[in-house]
Amino acid sequence: MLFIVHPNYEQDRLDAVISSVHKEITAKGGTLLKTDNWGKRKLAYLINKQRYGSFVLLYFEADPAIIQGLQEWMEIQAQVLHQMIIRLEEKPELSEVSENPDSASSAPYKKNDRREERYVKAPVKEVKKEAVVKEAVVEAAVVKEAVVEAAVVEEEVAVVAEKDVAVEETTEEKGE
Repeated sequence: MLFIVHPNYEQDRLDAVISSVHKEITAKGGTLLKTDNWGKRKLAYLINKQRYGSFVLLYFEADPAIIQGLQEWMEIQAQVLHQMIIRLEEKPELSEVSENPDSASSAPYKKNDRREERYVKAPVKEVKKEAVVKEAVVEAAVVKEAVVEAAVVEEEVAVVAEKDVAVEETTEEKGE
C-alpha cells in the first residue's frame, strides 16, 4: 500500500497516522512486513488543494477479503489524501534500506542533494564527450589514411597508363 498523508502534519502526527493504519491492518487480520516513510514530496497534481504530501509505502500480508474494507476505511480518513493498494504476484525480498526513489535514506527530499548529484554526474558526461572526440579523431585518421592510399593507387595507375601509352607509341613507330 502506498498512501499520502497531509503535508502539514509534523512527525509526531505522521507517526500517529502510520500507527493507526498499522492497527487497522492488524485488527483486520493482516501482518505488517515493512513500513517505508518516503517523506514529503511534490504531487503531480493537486489533491484536496494540496501541492505536497508525505508518502508512506507499507508492505503487508492479508486475506484478499479484507482489502475492500481497508480501502473504505482509508478513504474516510481525513488525514490521508490518497491511497493505493496493489497485490504483488510474489512476496518481495524486503531489506532495511529505504526504497525511496529520490534517495537511499527515508529522509525528506532536499534540493541540495539534487545539485550535488548533478555535479557528480558532470565529469562522467565530460569523459563521454572526450571519448567521442577521441573516437572521431581516430576515425578521421583512418579516413585520411584511406584517402592517401587511394591517391597513391591513382598515381600508380596513372604511371602504368603512361607506360602503356609510351609502349603503344613505340610499337606503332616501329610498325609492328
